[in-house]
Amino acid sequence: MTERNAGVKALIRQLQDDFNLTLDTLYDLPQEYLEQPCRHQCARGGSARDLLVHNIFHEKQHTGQIWSIRDQLQLLQGWDKADMYLLLVDYYMARAQFIASLFGLTDEQLDGVPPDGGWTVRKTIDHVLLGERSSVSALGDEYARIASKPAPVPTT
Repeated sequence: MTERNAGVKALIRQLQDDFNLTLDTLYDLPQEYLEQPCRHQCARGGSARDLLVHNIFHEKQHTGQIWSIRDQLQLLQGWDKADMYLLLVDYYMARAQFIASLFGLTDEQLDGVPPDGGWTVRKTIDHVLLGERSSVSALGDEYARIASKPAPVPTT
């Protein structure tokens, strides 16, 4: 008998095992160590803390990349029969993370163009808000149109 989705399960286990190694290495490091210079290239000439911050956001960026791939393949969780309240909880959590990404930025940084020439933070926010207003308004309009139609009269 073959195990269903063995590859996905193996990747999840690998991610868990690797994080356990990370936890074993980092958990008991003294707080003061975070201030020490770090030679790893991802610290970008900064401290041990800078390296860890980079690693955390690197993972968040690639999490977004995986969600984007799932979206393009129409494999997002919840597309099949999730009830409204669960969808709203997920929506709210996503918005909270989106808002949290803005804390600590200055007004000038909202309009900083990334080195790759991509969108600014402000442009990204405008895109999200415009897309949400458009799609949610369309849902409301569609529901109002359906709800205003008279029910079909049964024939006997």
